[in-house]
Amino acid sequence: MAMRNPWKPGVYARLPWSAFAALVGAVGGVVGSVAVLVVSNGKPISDWTVQPTVYLSIISTLTNLMVHYALAQGVTIAWWTRALKPDTKISHLHQYWETGNSLLASLKIGRNFNLVALASIIVAISPVNGPLLQRASRVAVVAEKGTIAISVGMASQLPYGYTGFVEGRGYVPAFYNPIFTPIVNAYSDRLNIKINNTGCTGTCTSIVAGAGFAVSCSSYESTFNANPIMQPAGQPFNTSQPLMAEGVLAFQSSFLWYAGAPGNISLNVEYKPAPGCAGRLIVRNCTLSPAIVRYKVSIDGNASTISLPANSSIYDDEIISTYNVTETYTPGSYTTYGGLFLALANRFNSWTNMRFAGAIGYDVTTSGAVANQYVQPNTTSGAESMTCGLAFTDPTDNLIDNARELMFRTAVAAANSSNVRSVPAQQEATIAVYQSHYMYLGLASLFTTLAIILVVPTFIGYWYLGRNVSMSPIETAKAFNAPLLRNEDSNAEADHLIDNLGHIGVRYGVILTGAGNDGLLTKQGVSQSYADISGRRLEIAPPEYVVNPQKGWEFGG
Repeated sequence: MAMRNPWKPGVYARLPWSAFAALVGAVGGVVGSVAVLVVSNGKPISDWTVQPTVYLSIISTLTNLMVHYALAQGVTIAWWTRALKPDTKISHLHQYWETGNSLLASLKIGRNFNLVALASIIVAISPVNGPLLQRASRVAVVAEKGTIAISVGMASQLPYGYTGFVEGRGYVPAFYNPIFTPIVNAYSDRLNIKINNTGCTGTCTSIVAGAGFAVSCSSYESTFNANPIMQPAGQPFNTSQPLMAEGVLAFQSSFLWYAGAPGNISLNVEYKPAPGCAGRLIVRNCTLSPAIVRYKVSIDGNASTISLPANSSIYDDEIISTYNVTETYTPGSYTTYGGLFLALANRFNSWTNMRFAGAIGYDVTTSGAVANQYVQPNTTSGAESMTCGLAFTDPTDNLIDNARELMFRTAVAAANSSNVRSVPAQQEATIAVYQSHYMYLGLASLFTTLAIILVVPTFIGYWYLGRNVSMSPIETAKAFNAPLLRNEDSNAEADHLIDNLGHIGVRYGVILTGAGNDGLLTKQGVSQSYADISGRRLEIAPPEYVVNPQKGWEFGG
């Protein structure tokens, strides 16, 4: 049969494109791993729909597959190029095949160690890059600071009638407006102020404009005198004098409001600052007027809450503008600020009264919590109170701060969609980010790169081959001139051989041979030459010439 496949060696003609593409892909896998770790380092986990470790796992798997494929192609080329050399022995070919396909064989080869064995060992170890890359990306919690834009809703002015109702001829606030009641309850219970959809993901500080108070205060000193009026000797004691009938105030805190100035809330404070039956009485009068102010606020984005800084006061609020509130009342009318007054008065109005009771000293009566909170320590024992020992500290600033907080809560609660503003904020967030550990990346890349470098030499000499070769048993059998394939083109590729011979049936088993028989057996158009050996021989042959081997049989060559 005429030769149909000429020998065509050459650098480009025989270039193993798929194997080299696999090596280039493996190099790309190393670059891809570096890119994933560099890009993800320091990035919030919320920015990644798929975790970096998933990408790294896919990349390492594909990289290892490509390296193994390239090695398989390299072993094939190394086997055939070794077969081309004049000093080749059958043992050399077997060692190339065995070490290229078995890690154990590569480790046991001993003094016959070769390049294929080395490449096989390193490629077998290279999948360690997978666990190493998984360790290269971890989640860490870090503090992050920066400027962001947040959305905050706060009413600039309270809506008409928002806080309460007035009753009676004096139009005195009597009840809260039902929409204001939860605000008062939350304030009394010290609940956090809820605010949603701000865009803050950590702790944010900002300045927000909203309804507030402008405060003005004045103070002066008066006199305190709890000494009774003594009668001349021999005259009966005057028990109807005011000190015995009514007593004298040693402390008083009172919030006031009246319908004639419906936007203003007054705070009056009187307190006796030092022990003694006679001395100074400090008087402070403050007016809280409606205003639009800029609050310094703190927002907890994780809890969706807003608050005034703990160390701030009403004097830190920047007044943008003040305005007057004009309302006309009838019994049952709504009031915008009257409910605020009512909540403050119910909580903070308080007094302490001292009344001379004769020989036993002084009776002391109190109302409300504030007097007890601001009485000076060590002045409340029975002996001290009976001898004018009571003394108090100034509650004014604290009471104003409480009024400010209640107004702030109300401004937040009264906001609607038209009151939402975008404002800059300083955010300090504790966030989970991906953190890359480049030592593990370096080790993974080292194993992969070493595997690639050692696979490349297995392709040396590919340009001497005259066809695309494989380790197909059909192609190698043809190279050894197997009788069943002897008449086919000896430079045919495996696919060509299969196309021509793939329809022939074969079986592995025992062929019976006879002495002096060197004839040709023809079956199905294929010539078959059998060796002249008496006895039995194992081989692959057409099934009609093959029988099953039996236990104990021995075979010739």
